[in-house]
Amino acid sequence: MNVTAPTRDAVLDALRGVIDPDLSQDIVSLGFVTRCEVTDAGAVDVVINLTTPACPVKDLMRDQARGFIEALPGVTSVEIEMTAEVKGPSGPARDAAKGVKHIVAVSSGKGGVGKSTVAVNLACALAQTGARVGLLDCDVHGPDVPMMMGLAGNPEQIEVDGKTKLVPKERRGVKTMSIGYLVPDEQPVIWRGPMVHSFIRQMLTDVLWGELDYLLVDMPPGTGDAQLSLAQEVPLSGAVLVTTPQAVAAFDVTKAISMFRQVDVPILGIIENMSGLVLKGKVEGGEAGSEVSIELGSETQNVVLEANGVFHATFEVFGSGGAEALGQKHGFPVLGKVPVDPGVRAGGDGGEPIVSVEKEGRSVAADALRAAAGRLAQRLAVKAFSSLPILD
Repeated sequence: MNVTAPTRDAVLDALRGVIDPDLSQDIVSLGFVTRCEVTDAGAVDVVINLTTPACPVKDLMRDQARGFIEALPGVTSVEIEMTAEVKGPSGPARDAAKGVKHIVAVSSGKGGVGKSTVAVNLACALAQTGARVGLLDCDVHGPDVPMMMGLAGNPEQIEVDGKTKLVPKERRGVKTMSIGYLVPDEQPVIWRGPMVHSFIRQMLTDVLWGELDYLLVDMPPGTGDAQLSLAQEVPLSGAVLVTTPQAVAAFDVTKAISMFRQVDVPILGIIENMSGLVLKGKVEGGEAGSEVSIELGSETQNVVLEANGVFHATFEVFGSGGAEALGQKHGFPVLGKVPVDPGVRAGGDGGEPIVSVEKEGRSVAADALRAAAGRLAQRLAVKAFSSLPILD
């Protein structure tokens, strides 16, 4: 018996079973289904357009959509294309960086917490998803982005409408700009506040950023001129804070939280760097289920061996719970916890960010940074979302 192909409306009704977990609505009502075609032979062709290419549940939503469509009588084949279009925040257009949809400050309360490392890896992780990404190094006194991205030399300059513009240096799909490209490596930048303000303005107005989904800004540590200048120059979509687990770092982050709130910049979340030291090893001849004792300094852990004598142990070298406590107190999420990993340091020193060289599942730190980038994109998408036209 021949079964009639489903109607287009039947397919759309089936797709209403796919719920966006962040927006708590179905993808049809949200306007995410931008194409829905059904042939007389029962072949279904659907395009689902999400709000960010870095959506961490993209594959889950695609699989759910396929399952709902294949359950309809008369369906002979299903083609689903997942696309994405990042929406910028509502409000008046910027005078600077007009083609950038989201400008996000990556900041910390103190130095030495790995803020630049996090900023570089977040940018590279977002670019891996297909997003258009830029990275602006605003730490004029200690510009680390050139080394961490493996870039050097003066940026190209071109004339646009009679004005000289700087062309960002690009690698790993990320457009970058830094004072480190403009001065010799050994030359210190000894500037007062007004000069820092002028530099930040120039980086936003005289750099050809083009069309970007995300521009991450690596800020200097603390709550000084650079942070205030950036907030005054452009409306920011938000700030990401970086800390380490120990109490002194978390204490200093509270000052950054207060500063951003005073200038009306929302905190998108916090990333805890150096969040434990993961030890992996193998006991030759060890039986699965047996215990071994591991000592690191004054801390001792008993761990259970897995198959072939393999073991994993995490030591909280710098303490624990700092990021969670801050998030709970101030009402923002922990975007990620990145463990200590020599590969992170090696990648930064060698100009090869760990998310760019380690495949998924091979490095806990790289996976944590990719996940944090996805959660950041989610937060921005939810913040910027407004109803899209519904497909008729």
